[in-house]
Amino acid sequence: MTVSADDFVRELRAYMREQEKAPLYGESFFAGVMAGTMSREALKKWAIQHHYRTGQHVRAFGGVFLNTGLSPLDQKLRRHIVENLIDEETPMGRGDDAHWALSRRLAEALGATAEELAHPTVARAAIDYVEWVLALSRREYGLVTLAAMSIGGESRREDSLARLAQALAEKYGVSREALEFFYAHMGEAEAHGEPVYQMVREYATTPERQEKIRVALQQWCEKFRAAQEGIFRVAMGLEEGIEVSLSPV
Repeated sequence: MTVSADDFVRELRAYMREQEKAPLYGESFFAGVMAGTMSREALKKWAIQHHYRTGQHVRAFGGVFLNTGLSPLDQKLRRHIVENLIDEETPMGRGDDAHWALSRRLAEALGATAEELAHPTVARAAIDYVEWVLALSRREYGLVTLAAMSIGGESRREDSLARLAQALAEKYGVSREALEFFYAHMGEAEAHGEPVYQMVREYATTPERQEKIRVALQQWCEKFRAAQEGIFRVAMGLEEGIEVSLSPV
């Protein structure tokens, strides 16, 4: 069925409003932190896996950047990726350090060692998510992958990050400095989500393009949600994880 680009964007927004009914980092983890029932050891294991997953997004952005052309839309897309990478890789963007460094800071504050961070034990579902998003970024036109990642993870307007940061500070004594990762990601809907909706409106003018974005976004949400639940289960000792290495091959 053919719909206008404006109607398609409205469809995506409605889909994300449904997704926002569950916290971004998973209902089980959110409920445990809010109740103060997770042990500090479990929080450490969660943060180690979170650090692993966060870093892989930089690699996916590389695929997005590569899979563009030279049109005005492609130039907008690449500029948006550069702005994302400034946040992810430098202290010049949102937050007082690169986002991957902020996720490492959080894990270290919860007791993670350098060895644990270099060779993390990670949920199988989180590895599946990483492998899927990297494959998508290498296979599809860059905006398809960017729409899945940014609309799925950065266009949300729910307040779960602020509530998580507050609970970690009040119930676990985590410092404001250690929680900078969460503060750096608050308000991302305007910074990283909204511009992607505008690019999708410009691009998604055929049923084929709309379906690619629709499917990629739905799959991203499903796989990210499964990854977050898997990360929680490994952190709680409910399932075994898989050791991976962050060292060069």
